[in-house]
Amino acid sequence: HQLGRSSGLPTDATPEVLPCHFAADSSQTMASVVGRCNHRRLAAFIRLTPRGWILQDAPPLNVVLVTGSTRAKQIGATVAEAVGGRVAERGHALTVIDPRTAWDGHFMRLMEKAYFHYKDGESIPPPLEEAAGLLRSADALVLCTPEYNHTIAPGLTNFMNHFGASIYAQKPSGIATYSAGMWGGARCGVALRAYLSELGCLPVSATLQLPSAWKSGTFGEAGASRLDPDSVPGKALERMLDQLTWHAHAMRAMRSHE
Repeated sequence: HQLGRSSGLPTDATPEVLPCHFAADSSQTMASVVGRCNHRRLAAFIRLTPRGWILQDAPPLNVVLVTGSTRAKQIGATVAEAVGGRVAERGHALTVIDPRTAWDGHFMRLMEKAYFHYKDGESIPPPLEEAAGLLRSADALVLCTPEYNHTIAPGLTNFMNHFGASIYAQKPSGIATYSAGMWGGARCGVALRAYLSELGCLPVSATLQLPSAWKSGTFGEAGASRLDPDSVPGKALERMLDQLTWHAHAMRAMRSHE
């Protein structure tokens, strides 16, 4: 706060995110801090608070939510609506990709040729090109998937494997798993951590693990699709989205200055 005042930066705006990865003390000048962070063009938008460096007045994030269930009878759409609803309520743009229904079920077929294997000038199927565009423009990903046989739903990996790290890299991801049993897809979440890390869209530490997803009352009254914000899953969802928002703003700022 002292540094912000001495540098002539606004100190009364509502903070939104913390984009820088180092700690600074009040003895540093803004010039040295901005120089170290290589964010000279952001100097008018950052300030120091007791929580650290923040970016003010940041535009909404572009979040892509990918579902994993491909079963005809599923609870996945309700879970995705509950998770996506909170993303939208936070003011961010939301795109939901359901491999079962998107692009007339194009991604329900097993992958035969990855997007990155097409050569320049070669005709790329429109669904593949459109999906690549959506993922490329995303600031963050949310994976909403059931646990199948203690691991990731194959419909999710079949879709995501069409694209490489050049599409996913330098973006955070959030994991939301669910199951009919008591563990809420925890083992699927563990498997997703290694998978997403390899793709470059690093998962945040907080996760939503929703047990007994089929149980009556999980989403409130009949026909509702909202988690109780005071429940354990509801609080976990908020923690995950808090972390995802923080990292997404930080990574977007860094990508824009490469």
